[in-house]
Amino acid sequence: MDDNPHFRRTFRDIIRGFSDAPILGETVYIKHLSAHDQVDVDLIYDKHLKLAKKRGVQTEKETLSQLLETGDWSSEKEEEIKRLELFCKQLAENKTQLVLKSEIDAQNKELTVTRSKILKIKEEKDSLLIHTAEAYATKRSNDYYVIKSFYKDKSISSPLFPSESDYSELYTEDLKEYVLTYNKVFSSFEEVRIQEMILQDFYYIYFPFSDDTVGFFGRPVVELTYNQLKLIVYTKIFKGIFENNKHIPEKIRKDPQALLDFGSVSDDAKEKMRSKYDSNADGSTLFNATDEDFEYAGLEKPSDSPGISLQKAAEDKGGSLSMEDLMELSGHRTK
Repeated sequence: MDDNPHFRRTFRDIIRGFSDAPILGETVYIKHLSAHDQVDVDLIYDKHLKLAKKRGVQTEKETLSQLLETGDWSSEKEEEIKRLELFCKQLAENKTQLVLKSEIDAQNKELTVTRSKILKIKEEKDSLLIHTAEAYATKRSNDYYVIKSFYKDKSISSPLFPSESDYSELYTEDLKEYVLTYNKVFSSFEEVRIQEMILQDFYYIYFPFSDDTVGFFGRPVVELTYNQLKLIVYTKIFKGIFENNKHIPEKIRKDPQALLDFGSVSDDAKEKMRSKYDSNADGSTLFNATDEDFEYAGLEKPSDSPGISLQKAAEDKGGSLSMEDLMELSGHRTK
């Protein structure tokens, strides 16, 4: 929903650098992470990693080597992860050479499927590495930061748990409650949520001020939280897209991914499409373009142009289109 109070609250919390939330019968204040805080987390990680190794806990490398010997993991799966990650990179790079929205949507669908495959294999691998020194250190450092993020006051000056011993005495269920509260609050600050907030109507008035980061936040960049950095970076990106593109379809103006895809199409790709369109009486036949594709490209589709269905093309190819198929359909053949 446009101008949803949720987005306004997200904006407020990003600007002030903390969020408030009820927990165990009281209101607490949760500080947002900054680069300086990350150093503390890294130090805690290093501390517990050394401690785990000293106690004889195997490292990921040692455990993985053992898993390969027993056959519980395979080098083929390692190579499959690398292959799929490379394919994702190639898909993302080639997407910038596409102009038609239907082609870009098909590429995004392929990216989603491929990333899902990568995630599934990595989850299987991680499930075999839950008892390593690195896994232990990661859990302890994550718990440390979550707990150290809680404060008693809005000025973020009185920690709820001043020392490590204070939160070490927490009952497991209480610790779980703090972690769940933290995760629930910070789900509002995922990158896509911040992007969605930036594209709300109430936020447009702030676009002109994004070039002056110090003026925007009242403090230097090195003192900003990660959420504040994301806010200013994506504000500049979307501001640039709106300024540099005259024909942005109304339906994608509040869709972060579609808008980022629209802005990432290279000028060369756009010029190639316009040149081929101008040189043909029926540009849509050449480009297999739909009405939406022409709107996306800022061109007017001839009224007698039939276009084609990418779904039909996919069915002809056995259910899906590869990167090469999509590029061939669009007239941009890969080498």
